[in-house]
Amino acid sequence: MEISWQIHLAKENIRKTILVGCFLLFVSIFFIIFYGIILTLVAWGFLFITLNAYFLPTKYTLTETEVIIDKKLVKNRLPWSHFKKYYITNNGVVLSPFSRRNFLDNFRGLHLILPKTNQAEIIEFIKQKLDKQENLV
Repeated sequence: MEISWQIHLAKENIRKTILVGCFLLFVSIFFIIFYGIILTLVAWGFLFITLNAYFLPTKYTLTETEVIIDKKLVKNRLPWSHFKKYYITNNGVVLSPFSRRNFLDNFRGLHLILPKTNQAEIIEFIKQKLDKQENLV
């Protein structure tokens, strides 16, 4: 069995996208005036790299053996054996490599942003995979 979904945050949050666009325009004008076109292009490169998860669609795939996150520029593939616990957040689920809650969950864990439609099905799939894993250990 495989579950797959795609999230495109820029399309889902039009107001935020407009605000971010205005901010990027302001930063561009500021950099052109004070630093020139070359540093403006460098700044655009850094902004694109850091904001790509917001502006480009992200595809999540949960298979029997692994979790795949395709962010267009980077593709992460981690086996289920890497994860021990999961925590439900406001926007989705954090898959944690630790057996107990840890302050490093936000850094070492994997945050899956869930769609609004079939959240219960996805959470149940994750629960089954991690429960099965726990029984194997």
